[in-house]
Amino acid sequence: MSLKEILKLVLGWRLLIVIVALPAMFLLAPRTRFTNLTPTPSVANVFSMWSNFDGLHYLDLAEFGYGYQHKTDMDYAFFPVYPWAIKTFNVFGNYLASGLIISHLSLILALYFLYKLVAIDFKKKIAKETIILTLLFPTSLFFGSVYTESLFILLAVLSFYFARKNQFFLACTFAAIASATKITGIFLWPALIYEFWLAHGQDIRKSLNLSTIWLAIPPLGLISFMRFQYIKTGNALFFATLQSNFTGRSMDKLILLHQVYFRYAKMLIFTDHLDPLFFTVVLELLSASLILLVLIFSLKKIRLSYWLYSLLSFILPTLTGTFMSVPRFTLVLFPVFLYLALFFEKNHPYFRYAYYTLCLTMTLFSIFFFTRGYFIS
Repeated sequence: MSLKEILKLVLGWRLLIVIVALPAMFLLAPRTRFTNLTPTPSVANVFSMWSNFDGLHYLDLAEFGYGYQHKTDMDYAFFPVYPWAIKTFNVFGNYLASGLIISHLSLILALYFLYKLVAIDFKKKIAKETIILTLLFPTSLFFGSVYTESLFILLAVLSFYFARKNQFFLACTFAAIASATKITGIFLWPALIYEFWLAHGQDIRKSLNLSTIWLAIPPLGLISFMRFQYIKTGNALFFATLQSNFTGRSMDKLILLHQVYFRYAKMLIFTDHLDPLFFTVVLELLSASLILLVLIFSLKKIRLSYWLYSLLSFILPTLTGTFMSVPRFTLVLFPVFLYLALFFEKNHPYFRYAYYTLCLTMTLFSIFFFTRGYFIS
């Protein structure tokens, strides 16, 4: 697919999301907490509804920076690259507009390079369906919101793309930026180390050369952010400490995967099925289960570096005892969608139809709830 074709696809996808979101303004009462929504429908909501929840923090960081006296310390839970980009490229004098433009431009470039990356190993049909499956996922609305997902997937894809082209300085530089964009960016590091080893004939002696120094670059983004947090708060892991207060995650002990599933089984039983929270529970459980199944069945079916990146990115949030935000984290795990494209190619079309139907249904609910101020991921 050409960049022009990708642009048309993204514009069509964006238009469909807006078409779904507009009726929600009149059909579902808003929850204005953690949003800039007005109690009654307004033209302003057409734009502000894409900055709900975390989006507000990114806009605050872009405008005020960390530790602003009238703002909460919770801003320290958010990584700096995306709000820095909003502030730096705020050419229209509007932070919301800047954030939305950056997210959409990043998505277009991410899908373009994702197509090229997948096409290195597979036929174009698989590469194209990987992109479609990415946009079809129920939480893909975050790609078009003031969130880090579009920028992060661009950085992750570029890291792998340049590694596959044996340009490890660029690959590691993009990985470093990614590690200062989201915590899971650090998991590009072991994936790139593996790619570097492959590129040098799987020979440790050949791998130990001057270019090996590039492999020290990926963690520098996270290390820099930790240093900044230490200077500002006295705690290099303050962003992680905040998670227990901000998201309810358990940070003082590790919780195993089967324990998280048991917790969600109880939530499915005892959560009011008419409460929007029940939809969120179902979405989180289905997203986590999808990743787990892909990890189980894709081993040796996709490149090991892709698999390793997906595994580590999935395991980290589950160790805190919840699948919260997993539906959103899934978006940047492009190997999941690559494997699904391969699976649908080799199996009966009914599997594809069933998956597409489920995703479209969940997408409708996700757009309705998120744009009206109901937390979904």
